[in-house]
Amino acid sequence: MAQPLAIYTEIDAPGQFYRTDGTLSGLAVEIVREIQKRTGNIDRIKVIPWARGYLELQTLPNVALFATARTAERNAHFKWVGPTDEKRYSLFVKADSTLVLKTLEDARKLGSIGVYKDDVRDLFLTAKGFKNLDRTIDNISNVKKLMAGRIEAFAFATTGISELAQSAGYKAENLKEALPILKVQLFIAFSQRTPDVTVKAWDKAFKDMKKDKTFERIYRKYYPVQPLPGPAITTF
Repeated sequence: MAQPLAIYTEIDAPGQFYRTDGTLSGLAVEIVREIQKRTGNIDRIKVIPWARGYLELQTLPNVALFATARTAERNAHFKWVGPTDEKRYSLFVKADSTLVLKTLEDARKLGSIGVYKDDVRDLFLTAKGFKNLDRTIDNISNVKKLMAGRIEAFAFATTGISELAQSAGYKAENLKEALPILKVQLFIAFSQRTPDVTVKAWDKAFKDMKKDKTFERIYRKYYPVQPLPGPAITTF
């Protein structure tokens, strides 16, 4: 009998968000639930802080965390199914900001940059030696801090920025993209001690979804014109 999976995610629209009726939905959520249906998995998706989910992904068996950016640093540490999406992460500033950011060196000179604790943006900038990172476990607070002048910029994906601004009580027009910093593919990540048979079943279901166009149908609900994710990047 298969061991139960701890399936974790965070709120990060349009991949994962709560609808007005309180139900969990989104691109990645729909993909995961379709895989669950095809594999017979009935474990509940739990929304938890990213840092906790990422810690359990690193240390416990039978853990799945989505949507997880697959990077060179993470590649060998987890088992992967996807990609479910592709994202460009950028630094955002207030719409009326006069800051000019042309390089990461420019960003390094800022007083503070908001990042999501232990997220790929945090890890990327930390690895680049940034000492001016203001970490949070709630992306909404980054918008509020920015608008209140407590940080000068924050890192976020170009997709979903409108939903994030609205959740914080603002509009997308209150923010502007200042500097692209990273492109990644997003996956369902499994802890190393998750049985291969489980990961292979999820991977087969995902590939079958792509073959029968179910993946494309779900993807187009959220991104009507954006190109579908390319083939999985597995070597770095």
